[in-house]
Amino acid sequence: MNLKDIPFAKLLELKESQGEFLFELIDDTNYTNHLGTVAAAAQFSLAEFTSGQWLLNTFPNIAPNVIPMLRKSEVKFKKPAYGRIRAKANVNRETQEEFLHVFNNHERGLIKINIVLVNDNNEEVMNGIYEWFIQLKK
Repeated sequence: MNLKDIPFAKLLELKESQGEFLFELIDDTNYTNHLGTVAAAAQFSLAEFTSGQWLLNTFPNIAPNVIPMLRKSEVKFKKPAYGRIRAKANVNRETQEEFLHVFNNHERGLIKINIVLVNDNNEEVMNGIYEWFIQLKK
């Protein structure tokens, strides 16, 4: 499954990105706010979809059998965002293994996914931690 096919992602017109980046928002005034920068809500949504897609890509064996729910997030906007914004996820191997261990033993678990958004100059415009609760479907 690709999360860009979800209706809200289609509304945002999320695009798949290249290399280490999963998704991007194109340079479009539809994403801007009253200051002419990319709106915080658009950036948050890009990061959230990226964290969810990272889960699907990283754990393809369990993805069809679970209910993932965003539990909480913490974001920091680093500088005004203009133009195209790309998103990447970063989770160390230890965190992934710990999640799988808990999930395999309890049929549920939490995992925190670090997300970074950058502009076309590769400058960080936002970062965040998106914590997902994942439970086996009954």
